[in-house]
Amino acid sequence: MKKILTLFILFLSVTCAFADVAPRYINSLRRYGIGFTKVQSPLVMRQEPKSDGKILETLTFDYNSSASCAINKDKCQTDDIFAQYSPSKKLAFLTTIDATEGWSMVCFNQIQTPVCGWVSEDENKYYSYLDFFDTFGKKYGLYLFKDLQKNDKILYSAPLKETNSTGSIVMPKYIAPWLVRGNWILVKVVDYNNEKKTGWIRFRGSDNKLRLFVKF
Repeated sequence: MKKILTLFILFLSVTCAFADVAPRYINSLRRYGIGFTKVQSPLVMRQEPKSDGKILETLTFDYNSSASCAINKDKCQTDDIFAQYSPSKKLAFLTTIDATEGWSMVCFNQIQTPVCGWVSEDENKYYSYLDFFDTFGKKYGLYLFKDLQKNDKILYSAPLKETNSTGSIVMPKYIAPWLVRGNWILVKVVDYNNEKKTGWIRFRGSDNKLRLFVKF
């Protein structure tokens, strides 16, 4: 019995260590910006976009255990830090709220009082929403947030709501992006009944909140 209990605890530990962080609802990402930055460890966040700027935080993670923070130790749970965290694919993204040449300002984006700072793009790469969905969406596919309203699942013939509808997404098996324009993505969808549909869907609302995400 003791051996079984030990194995069970070990299983839970491994499961937690390798758990992905992925937004599933519109408000899962509490802070929205201009895109995402793919970050590497150790991540040094500075007060100003320069190499000698004051260090606000140093984030360390290895895809095998919980992240650790040098300063904000009480705000260093992976669920509270990353917009997307995939240990299996060794990918970690933070929300980007500003960018300048060679630097991007990122935030621990799923907490009430976010920690934000500038990170160098020598090792961390910033992706605008267009580049994020175009680059990673084409590789991994997309998924809709679970609380998306029926009206937001309508596909259009052009990236405008005033155009004709080409159908509606019900329960998609797969969504592949073709083009990204403004707040719209041209997608090819295979729905639950294997029906194939093509049309434009708005990936971001007027409130700047995302309605879908990359299926890492």
